[in-house]
Amino acid sequence: MGYTFLAVSLIFAVIGNISVKLSDGFRRRLPSAGVFLFYIFCIYFLTISVQKIEISTAYAIWSGMTIAATTLLGIVFFQESADKRKLSSIACIILGVLLLHFPH
Repeated sequence: MGYTFLAVSLIFAVIGNISVKLSDGFRRRLPSAGVFLFYIFCIYFLTISVQKIEISTAYAIWSGMTIAATTLLGIVFFQESADKRKLSSIACIILGVLLLHFPH
C-alpha cells in the first residue's frame, strides 16, 4: 500500500510542477492555486507512504520519478529541448529507481 501512496504523491508532484509552469510566474490565478493545492496533496501522500516504505527508498523513487516525468512532459507539452544528454540522464534516473527494487 505504501507504493500506491507514493505513486499518488508522484502524480500530484508532477501536476504541481506543471502548474508552476502554467501559472506564468504566479500571474494566473487558477494554476497558481493549483500549485499549492497539488503540493499539499503531494506531501500528504508522501508522508503516508514513508510509514510503509523506508524513507531513503521512498524519497529516491519520488524525487527521481518526479524529475523524469516532469522533464518528459516538458519535452512533450512545452517543446523543451530533448538532447542526448538530457535523455540519457533521464534514462539513468529511471534505471536507478528500478535498481532500488531489486533485493539486496
